[in-house]
Order: sequence, then C-alpha cells, then structure tokens
Amino acid sequence: METRPQLLDHLFWKASDPRRVRLIRVSSAFPPELNPLASDGVVLKAAGVPGEAQHSKWIVAREGILDGIRKGRIEPGTTVIEATSGNTGDGMAKVCNALGLRFIAVMSVDVPHDKIDAIRVVGRRTGLHLLSDTDETTVAYARRLGAQDGWYNPDQYSGYWNPQAHCTYLAPQLWEQQPNISLLFVPSGTMGTSIGLSMYVREKHLRTKIIPIVCAEGEEVPGARTCASISKEIRQPVQGFFRETDFGFGMRHESFHLSFLTWGHVIPHLGPTFGLGYAGALRFLQKQRKLGDLDQFRHSDGKIHAVIIGPDDSRPYLPLYFGELKKWELSAKTPPADLLSVLEK
Repeated sequence: METRPQLLDHLFWKASDPRRVRLIRVSSAFPPELNPLASDGVVLKAAGVPGEAQHSKWIVAREGILDGIRKGRIEPGTTVIEATSGNTGDGMAKVCNALGLRFIAVMSVDVPHDKIDAIRVVGRRTGLHLLSDTDETTVAYARRLGAQDGWYNPDQYSGYWNPQAHCTYLAPQLWEQQPNISLLFVPSGTMGTSIGLSMYVREKHLRTKIIPIVCAEGEEVPGARTCASISKEIRQPVQGFFRETDFGFGMRHESFHLSFLTWGHVIPHLGPTFGLGYAGALRFLQKQRKLGDLDQFRHSDGKIHAVIIGPDDSRPYLPLYFGELKKWELSAKTPPADLLSVLEK
C-alpha cells in the first residue's frame, strides 16, 4: 500500500494554505525622529511578517515538510529532524504534530530559552537536541542524523523549497501592499527570504534592489548569520543572486536598540532581527547620501521607498532586551536627536 497519498491528502494542507492567511503587514511611514533621511525624500517602512502568522518561517516549515512528502522521503513513521535557531523548528514541530510525525529540533544552547521552551511544549512527538560548543554545528548534526534510515532532514539551509516559499506566498502579498519598493533590506540567516524575494523581482521585472543584511563578525543577533557562516553552511544559490558587495551589516547592540525605538510605532513589536535590518538600512542609505548616489533609487513620485523586513516579533527575546537596555541605559523609547549616532556606539 502506498503511504504517501495518506499524508498528502491530510486536511491540514487545505486548512493551512498560505494564500488564505495574511502573512505580512507593511507599516505606515516612519516619523522623522525614526528616519534621519526623511529630508532626502527617503520613506522608511517596516514589513512585519507576523501578520496572521507567528513568524516568517511558518510558510518555510510547511513547504519543507510538504516537499519531503512529495519526494517520498517522509511517510508515516519517519522522524523529521531540523537545525534551527527557533522559528523554523517551531513551525516544523507544529506541522509534524498535526500530521502525526515525530520531529526533532537541533538547537544551540545559546538560543534564547523562550524559543527553546516554545518547541518543548508543542507535543509529545516533539524532541529537542541541544548542542554546546563542539566541532560539529547544529546544521552538520541534523544532516548526519537525517541521513539514517527512517529519518529525514528537510535542511532549510539547502532546500530550494525555502526561497520558493517566499517567492510564491510572501512576495505577492508584500508588493500588493507596497508596489513601489525602491530598496528592500532583508535580515539574512538561511538566505531563503533574500533569494526568494529576488526571484520574484526578476520574474516580475521590478526595479527593487534587495540588500541582505548580516551580522558583523563577532556580533551575534538571534536568527541572523555572518557572511563567514553563510559561506560555510548555506547551500542555497547565493552567488547566483548576490555579490559579496551587495551585503549590508549590523551589530548586536544597535539591532536591539533600533528595534526597541520602533515599538511605539510598529505593531506588532518586531524583534532584534528587524533591528539588524534597520541598522543595515540606515548604514546603506547614509553611505549613498555621502556618495551623492541616492537619486538612482528615486521613484517617479520623487521618493525613495525603503522597506525593512521584520521576520518575527519581540516576545521570545524579551530577557535579551532587558539585558541590552540595562547595558546601554536605554530607559525610554525616545530616539536620540541624531539617530545615526546609534550606529557609532
């Protein structure tokens, strides 16, 4: 008896169709105190992926499991294992739980405890392998165990279903809400969002320039990666879409600080990965202004429409925010008089 149709015909797929869900919310334009380039005609907006979905990796998780079933790699009784910093694992755990599959999340002990606990409580079929500093990364560990008989590693770091999910479901909703995007700043971990949105731009012949934002070396921001880490572990076709000079960067303290400053303006409150994108956007725009090159991104309305992706909300990171706020003595949400000074601390 062929078992694949049993999983493909599950009611879960119809109930979770991403086309039925609002995946992304584009904010109103940032006020001048949050946009130091407003006088240059720059319009800054946040595109928060917590629309009706919890985070941007929800559609990735769904498509990763579905891809494995279609390929015959996942069937009843298969154990699914994935390396994750939280969001993809949370999504895959919920998908597997709905389908009656066992799921193992592989996470670093450095991941915020709230994200670890969110996976622990999904259900009895969900397991967790926490790795400390060893020679084997979480990605390598999941790939190794996933190669066993009866196991499967969807591998968000190499599976083409990752960018394809963003191209198919997320991108149309984004451009429907904001058709004239000049610059799109995308915090990057697996590179799936950056590549998927770039696929859409190419397919639709749009003028948008997409800029992946990564962490500076030694400046960890949860859910994002450095260029070195991307080169080491990511098997997505990065070089087919981006040159090394296309990447922007941000640092840890400014990522928390800048996202925190937007909480009075953007709903839901977006997390530090959004702050990383915000820092990268300000750094890029400031550089272009100094070079006198801003006009190349100006639309026919005379404005430069810059959108920053926010992959998830702030709730799993609140203990980290408390530590950063205390460290930097940020007792109020009022931005400094010169917002760009945040990038220099």
